[in-house]
Amino acid sequence: MTAEQSAPRDTTDIEAALGRMVYQAASLEMVMRFAGEMLATAQATRDALASQTAGRLLPTVKAIAAQRTEITPGELTDLGEIVKDAEPHLASRNTYIHGAWGEVDGDLLAMNRRPKNGFRTRPLAVADLETLAAELQALVNRTIEWTYSALQKTHPHIFTADDNEQPGDDT
Repeated sequence: MTAEQSAPRDTTDIEAALGRMVYQAASLEMVMRFAGEMLATAQATRDALASQTAGRLLPTVKAIAAQRTEITPGELTDLGEIVKDAEPHLASRNTYIHGAWGEVDGDLLAMNRRPKNGFRTRPLAVADLETLAAELQALVNRTIEWTYSALQKTHPHIFTADDNEQPGDDT
């Protein structure tokens, strides 16, 4: 074995890109979970959200929003588009996160095994991870904008200033 073969590979760039992608996926889950919590009218519904993974959470939030009369059909369609757009990105995230990582013939790979389909591999490439992180960030932004608009209708008291309050008055 030569020194080159035994020297550990510097994976700092891959680790950083994986971290950014995971962070953005978790951020998407957080803003969706917040939207669901705020739009749910029953405590049992809010409690049920707590145990859902992102893949199940997003359609559940859409179903919760559909129950709110303040949400227009167009707004519900917009949320549905966010959910639809998020699905392949979250599935891609899952192939990385739930995969086994390793090096094969000098290439870093994430490998997943499916019972009927056998093994699937995916390169652990910085560019791919950065693209996925950027797409997830865009979905986070869309979700925040949608939620802000929805909450202005469903929780107007949050956005109404108290006319008696003076600047700097925290009472």
